[in-house]
Amino acid sequence: MKIKPSQFFKIFFFIGFICLMMSCVKNDNFDLDTKVRFFNVVDGPGQDFYLNGVRTATGINYSSNSEYIVAFGNKEYSIIAKNTGTQVSSDTIKKTLEVGKNYSVYYVRTSEIDSVLKVFEDDLTPDTAVSRLFFINAGFTLPSRVEIRNETSSFTTSLGNGENSGYIMMPTGKDSKLYFNLVGSTVVDTLSYTNFYKGKTYTIVIDGVNKGNDKGKLRERLIVNN
Repeated sequence: MKIKPSQFFKIFFFIGFICLMMSCVKNDNFDLDTKVRFFNVVDGPGQDFYLNGVRTATGINYSSNSEYIVAFGNKEYSIIAKNTGTQVSSDTIKKTLEVGKNYSVYYVRTSEIDSVLKVFEDDLTPDTAVSRLFFINAGFTLPSRVEIRNETSSFTTSLGNGENSGYIMMPTGKDSKLYFNLVGSTVVDTLSYTNFYKGKTYTIVIDGVNKGNDKGKLRERLIVNN
């Protein structure tokens, strides 16, 4: 069967249009997609996370997180955390997840008996000159604010429970050792990880021991985002 020139032009145009659409990618997301990951910062049962009733992350234990999960963007979601393998709801929040963006959902405690879900947009845009650090304090048992600095104090910040630093630019190399201490305390913690790279974005979750004799002591956990 012969293809008329007009039909050939339509087919060619359609293929070109599809290629153009597939090339439009933002933050590793396709045009109709968003990405979301889930953190469990509550020392208790593992958590399953749901988007509008659909389980999207399973068995996220304390001090762990899921990988980014793709979902439809520009849509409001009811985000629910439940104890793994049960229908016992831990917490819920509603949030519109926008096209082409990345989000982190944190399941955190605000007191011995209260917990909450917090949603933050992740900015993974690389800066080839520095490392980018995002600190979040989820340590409800910590007795005071946490002071944070690097080796030469080219940056310093202080965070209370539930606060975050936004994105901090830090030079790499010998200046990239991080120090943490509770306000009013002479005890200083350091992060063992020092291999920070230019162009990378890192999340550092600050937590407090909430059981046993060490209750109220600092904990830190680092996640490489990109």
